[in-house]
Order: sequence, then structure tokens, then C-alpha cells
Amino acid sequence: MFWKKSVQDDRRKYVRLEKCFRIKYGIITLDKEIPVQFDLLDSVELKYDGHTKDICEGGLCLESEDLKELLKTSIKEGTELKLKILISGKNIENIDIVGKVAWIDFKKEICGVKFLFIQDEDCLKIREYIRNEYVQSYHK
Repeated sequence: MFWKKSVQDDRRKYVRLEKCFRIKYGIITLDKEIPVQFDLLDSVELKYDGHTKDICEGGLCLESEDLKELLKTSIKEGTELKLKILISGKNIENIDIVGKVAWIDFKKEICGVKFLFIQDEDCLKIREYIRNEYVQSYHK
């Protein structure tokens, strides 16, 4: 089942990993009067490509060629996105997430996405991946 993360400020609450993962994403345009439910999001097309600049348990920094135009027209703080993080290797599969744009840097054409809905096991996968990356870098 999906759970909703706290909407409290998570700035530096989680360890961030500078890592580039491919992402497919789409903008959620469902009726705002209806609470977002992950199973209702099958109709959201993941038509944009991007990648992470960094990632943590609570969110990620998104970079994308499409962002330059989307930031002018469709994406603003609070916009909800459906994302699929494409991870290969290390026994981790792709991760489906619903997130909300938390901040935008128009100059760098990047945005921060705070996770709203993520499966418990996927959150754990991200945490373990980050921990393993830090342990490996420490032992180099």
C-alpha cells in the first residue's frame, strides 16, 4: 500500500546522494478536489525525460531538457508529478513515485521534487542504495 509522507520541511532531513538516474515523468492534472490516489494515476502519461541531479529518501533534484519550456508554461511550485526512476543493477527495480515541486531554480532550469506517495519498500531501497554508496566511497 502507498503511504503519504509528512509535509513538514525536510530540508537536510535526509542524506542526499549526488547520483544521476534516468527519470520519466508526467504532470498530474487531475481534479484538485479529489485526493490523489496512486491507482487513479494510470492515465498520467510519462512523456518527459530527465535525470536526477541528487536524490534522498524524501525527494530529488530534477534536470530535464523539457524543463526549460515547462517552467514557463506548466510547472510551478506545488505542481504534482508522476515519476518513474529508472534504476538498473544492484537488485533495485524501477521506482514509481508521486511528488510535488517544492522549489524551482529558473536560472539553472532545475527543480526540487518532494515525494508525496512512494511504496514503503521503494523508500527503503533508496535509503539502502544511498547508504551502500556512502559506505563504498568511504572504503575507496
